[in-house]
Amino acid sequence: MRIEDIEIHVGEADFEYTPIRRLEAKCEATMAFSPAPTVDEMNGKLRAMASKLGANAIINVRYDSGVSLTSWKSMKGTGLAVLKLSDETQCAVCAETIKRAALKCRFCGVDVPQASKEPVTEPSASAEPAASATEDATVAAPLRETNNPQLWLIIAAGILVVLTFIGMAS
Repeated sequence: MRIEDIEIHVGEADFEYTPIRRLEAKCEATMAFSPAPTVDEMNGKLRAMASKLGANAIINVRYDSGVSLTSWKSMKGTGLAVLKLSDETQCAVCAETIKRAALKCRFCGVDVPQASKEPVTEPSASAEPAASATEDATVAAPLRETNNPQLWLIIAAGILVVLTFIGMAS
């Protein structure tokens, strides 16, 4: 699957899915005169993170713009990487492709057993410990990524200043 094919859904999903993991991404302007990050840049970063996890959609996407410790122009994007389930399945008798919601196979006429129709929801932080590995991954710490190389420069400059003052004091 291409990264561009990963779907972005702001808000609740209207399809069945299997949750994989929460995502958090941060984009910042590198200099004072650099343009502010855009939603398209953030979507690209979220899609790249989701593709590493094998997801084909990101739901409940949220964008927050503002100021960070190292930049006046910062954008944070969050969402849940999910595996969107197909609306088609195979008939257990004739192996033809039929709709998941079908009650009877249109090819052989056999009754299709119906799985539980409870909607899949995102586990909450206060819920009981998750039973499966997939649910454990969504409750675990979110996958984080940032594009801020300036933080290392600020730390290095701070260390240099401290060392200079230590040298002057001796």
